[in-house]
Amino acid sequence: MEFHLSGKSRYGFRHMHPLLAELVRSLPAVIEPDTLSDAAEQRFYPTPTTAGDLDDLRADWKAFVEPGLHEQFRSARDIVATDLKSLTEKKDLFELTIPVKHADAWLNVLNQARLALAADLGFDEKLLSAQEPPDLASDRGLTAFRINLYAFMQQCLIDQME
Repeated sequence: MEFHLSGKSRYGFRHMHPLLAELVRSLPAVIEPDTLSDAAEQRFYPTPTTAGDLDDLRADWKAFVEPGLHEQFRSARDIVATDLKSLTEKKDLFELTIPVKHADAWLNVLNQARLALAADLGFDEKLLSAQEPPDLASDRGLTAFRINLYAFMQQCLIDQME
C-alpha cells in the first residue's frame, strides 16, 4: 500500500491489497456504538475521577461532556463512511481517496478503531510494539496487524498535514 497526494485537495492510498482494503472498509463498523465492548466504552468515555467526594463532577461530565464526544465521534464516523465509498478496485488492487478537509475525521476514526481493538483484546504497548510479525492465522495476530495498519495510515496523514 502506498500513500500519495492527489492534487492539492486529496490524499490517497493506492496499490492496496484486497485484505487491506477490507480492513479499511470495515473501519466504521469497528467503532459502531451498538457493538462497542465495555472495555472500548471505558477507553472512549473514561470517568474523569474516581474520588468519592466528586459525584457532582462525574454527573456533570456525563451530562455535558460525553454527549459532545458522542456527537464528535458520530460525525467523524459518518465522514469516513462516506469517503469509503470512493474505495475502488483497479487491477486486483484498491485505491482510496480522502479529501484533505476530512483528514481530522480520519485521524479520529483510525484512533478510535485502534483503541477499541486494543481494549477488546487487552493489548498493551509492549504487545503492540513487538518486532516479530503477527500471526495472521490467529484473531490476536490479525487484530495486531489491523491496529498497526491503522497506525500506519494515521502516520501518513499526520506527516502530510505537518
